Amino acid sequence: MANEARATLRETPLLTVIDLRGEVTTFADDAINSAYRQVSERGAKNILLNFSGVDHLNSAGIAIIIGVLTETRKADQCLLITGLTPHYRKVFHIMGLARYVPIFDSEDAARQSIDSR
Repeated sequence: MANEARATLRETPLLTVIDLRGEVTTFADDAINSAYRQVSERGAKNILLNFSGVDHLNSAGIAIIIGVLTETRKADQCLLITGLTPHYRKVFHIMGLARYVPIFDSEDAARQSIDSR
């Protein structure tokens, strides 16, 4: 049985965090895009996608992330990523996504990068 995707929001100093859980596949589209729309409506400028609770990520899930990245760039927002397993981090690098969205080892590291701007 598939582990349904969930996206929950957290406000932290400097960052709005979208914590992802479950399987990030085509079925995660509504959860992720809804969460993104909510943070955008709240005026978030720095958005962190936290993948630490993700069990599985496939090409359809990556396409969803690319869509969010495209929207953040149009809206002059900063998208950051944390919580990727070594395997998925490698996939993001191979696909070239790491050139467009910074990937961090931890939420604190992402926050420090925002703080140092």
